Amino acid sequence: MSSLNKLLYSEDSSIPILEKKILLKYILNTSNEEINITHDKLLDHIELDQYKELIQRRKKSEPIAYIINKKEFWKNTFFIDNSVLIPRPDSEIIIETAIKYFPDTNQNLKMLDLGTGSGCLIISLLGEFKNSQGIGIDFDKKALKVAKQNKSNLLNENRLKFCHADFSKFNTINYDLIVCNPPYVSTSSKDNMLRDVKDFEPEIALFAKENGLRCFKMVLDNLIKYENKKQLIIFEIGYNQLKPIQKLLKNTCFQLISVEKDISDIPRCIVTKRI
Repeated sequence: MSSLNKLLYSEDSSIPILEKKILLKYILNTSNEEINITHDKLLDHIELDQYKELIQRRKKSEPIAYIINKKEFWKNTFFIDNSVLIPRPDSEIIIETAIKYFPDTNQNLKMLDLGTGSGCLIISLLGEFKNSQGIGIDFDKKALKVAKQNKSNLLNENRLKFCHADFSKFNTINYDLIVCNPPYVSTSSKDNMLRDVKDFEPEIALFAKENGLRCFKMVLDNLIKYENKKQLIIFEIGYNQLKPIQKLLKNTCFQLISVEKDISDIPRCIVTKRI
């Protein structure tokens, strides 16, 4: 047997103490407070074996979120696995921006999430806009399974549906707000990414051709088919993509309404609508 204190502070300095605490919390199903005040607690053999297995996974750079199958986003904890991207704090700007442009959260809006993944965006939006309805679409059936589980865990209402569909072909005409966090990392950047990302997160949800712009073009080309000048579209964008996307919008008859920056003062999402 080993005590929490020994596992946290004496063994294996290659893993940060904070990460060890997260793994121990997960195994013991306890809180930070309990971990902090029970340093002398002994793990039994089963718990210790579980802990060592998880530590080995982390040593291979597997993200903590995939190891414990959960990640906090906005106001909820979402179930995730390696079929979906790990929700990131930067993406919460999409929720903040939606509230900025639709400050009356009691109104009845129709929302569409293109490439929903874990469902974290549309579920978080409907958690704020409690009289609105939404659809999340994805062409990856494994991702949709995760999204549906999160709906069951967190929302479980008829206001939300998930559909197996291609975001470059889906009929967008009837929606007031469309949000999209598309694959936008250039395929040429893969070798420069952290192992945690490139070796574990789904490539199909990360990378796009044409310097990361391919999926933006596909979405915009589809939006043009369904004329709705009132709807707002909020995209998450990547580092150094603002100028090429501005050009792309201009060439496809969309107006840039605003640019929202993340906590590092980097443009992270844009608001646009059809001219």
